[in-house]
Amino acid sequence: MKRSPLLLLSLFALPLLGQEDIGLMVGKPDPTRAGGVVVPDPGLKLEDPTIARQEVTRFQAEMKEARKDDNKQIELIDRMGGFDHPLILGELRKYVRDRNHAIAVAACIAVARQPSDADKAGSLLYSTMKAEKRTNIICACLVGMGRLGYENKGAYREAEKLFTKDMSEMHKAATRYFGYLKSKEAFRMIAEKLDEPRSTLPADDPRNPPASYWKERWEEWASNVYYTRWALKEIVPGETFETTKEAEQWAESEGKELGIEW
Repeated sequence: MKRSPLLLLSLFALPLLGQEDIGLMVGKPDPTRAGGVVVPDPGLKLEDPTIARQEVTRFQAEMKEARKDDNKQIELIDRMGGFDHPLILGELRKYVRDRNHAIAVAACIAVARQPSDADKAGSLLYSTMKAEKRTNIICACLVGMGRLGYENKGAYREAEKLFTKDMSEMHKAATRYFGYLKSKEAFRMIAEKLDEPRSTLPADDPRNPPASYWKERWEEWASNVYYTRWALKEIVPGETFETTKEAEQWAESEGKELGIEW
């Protein structure tokens, strides 16, 4: 059976993203895939509620027919995300916590394309994120809230917690959230992730962790640093930072004038 691209993305993108070549990541800001989530442009705003109701009715009928076809359901949810209206948002709400991971992710992505009622859409993603334990859905909610510009205090604090998680995809999705918000408050904690991990001890010092430890840490850094640099550019357009020290020195001088503290 042929699988839809969205289903493949939802199921397989998370583990694959951590294997990207660092050479392909640096200096090419395209954050759309971080956190295993691609969020297309906002849906077409429907001014006429009659048209929105027609789309909802059509969607409900087709979803009923496709109840045993996950790929088709994802396709239909993706199509609904192409429209922006409160009635569309209300219908998508039913699927954001679907038992099927890929369907739930598709619904969260579609919700993130509803800027007409960004507060309601963001609130839905926030409540979904708090209730979920599935990594790919949490990532979809984080990225979606960022795209909607949803800066609720609770959501922001939750993103800060997820930023510190060892799981690379959580970290990348949280980095995207702060980057989309252009959050000056997040500047320091993001900039502190710029430096390549390395031991401060001599190579033959017995206190050094084993090589496998540093290999794992470097691979995680290499997977994340592209998005770290992207987020910093979003927060401070026109500036490029290669090291944490560079970012700190800039923040202590020019950054103060922009309201950035270190």
